[in-house]
Amino acid sequence: MPAVDFSEWADVDGLTLTLGGRTYTAPPPSVRAMRKVLAAAVRGEVNLGFVKGPVPDEVQKVLDTIGPDEHPALGPAYDRLVKDDVPQPVVDRMGYYAVFYWARGKAYADSLARVIWTPTEASESDGEAPGKG
Repeated sequence: MPAVDFSEWADVDGLTLTLGGRTYTAPPPSVRAMRKVLAAAVRGEVNLGFVKGPVPDEVQKVLDTIGPDEHPALGPAYDRLVKDDVPQPVVDRMGYYAVFYWARGKAYADSLARVIWTPTEASESDGEAPGKG
């Protein structure tokens, strides 16, 4: 039986996020963690209004298994962000980005980040945060 080296098609490097000169690397989620990432993506799309209705019960059951000090999409990068005392809103944004990066791909995560967090003239003039209101 021939062997196939799958390394070329595997994303083993993970997601690298930089912030203020620091680098945070989130490895690809394991199979078990990916269930949680996908559930978080469903919840995120509901919370952002992209999908109507409540989070389905079976998805909520998976979300309920996520511990208070765990972020399945960020993995060990979450612990470093907490240790470095990164402000919670920044960690939340990085978490959203990582969830959608792993669940839907880089292009989707990038476009979502631009839509939600890129300041607009209206948000700058009225003090309203982008994506809020």
